[in-house]
Amino acid sequence: MFKQLDPLSSEAVEGQSWLSIVIKAAFIALVSFGGLAGGLAAVSPRFFFGLTEGITCPRGSEMVFEEWYDGESNQFRVSCLDPVNGEQRGRTLLALGVYLGMWFLACFYVALMVLLILRAVKTGKFQPVKRKNKPY
Repeated sequence: MFKQLDPLSSEAVEGQSWLSIVIKAAFIALVSFGGLAGGLAAVSPRFFFGLTEGITCPRGSEMVFEEWYDGESNQFRVSCLDPVNGEQRGRTLLALGVYLGMWFLACFYVALMVLLILRAVKTGKFQPVKRKNKPY
């Protein structure tokens, strides 16, 4: 069912260290996370930046998301409103960093799992269960 690897390819696949797999997954995530994050942030910025409220704003404060059109492009600002003294602190860069970091980690873990599964299949450590033909 699976293609047998020639000795040179088999040695290359089996010789992959964990570090090389992690580096490959990090590169794949680095190349791909920006498109996903940017596309989804353009579709619904209020929702996706709202996911970062627990990290961006201190406990007890509320996230305020402002969005406007300045004639050329859409702009946004994220700030945290302290209900006690009414002080508002700008947190746009922190919210953007947390949002992009969230997508980088998601892409990294997906790429890492795919690379580990491919390595297991190619080295023969993972074989599908062979079923006997039994009538149902």
